[in-house]
Amino acid sequence: MRDDAHCKVQHALRTKGIVNIIGLSEEIRLKNLAENIAREDIESLVMEISQLYGAPIEFDEHVLTALDLPEVLGPDNRNDLEKALRERTSAELPTELLQLDG
Repeated sequence: MRDDAHCKVQHALRTKGIVNIIGLSEEIRLKNLAENIAREDIESLVMEISQLYGAPIEFDEHVLTALDLPEVLGPDNRNDLEKALRERTSAELPTELLQLDG
């Protein structure tokens, strides 16, 4: 799998001039399903190999969703669980505790 990762990084670098970490990692994972290696571990390997070659890297749009970046996705992009927990906590606290000094 390591050899495959090296070859794919080199190929992406030659053909596209940039390495898409997520896309390339998923290709490698699907090709090596029998080895049952976590995608995160493959991503780490692809990142290390890309850095070894000094390759420019990119991440696809799915990463922005995973990182939950407010500057990219808007000011209120928390998931429903976080919203529910915040509302529940705020509703249960006395008003005096919610006020900030200062």
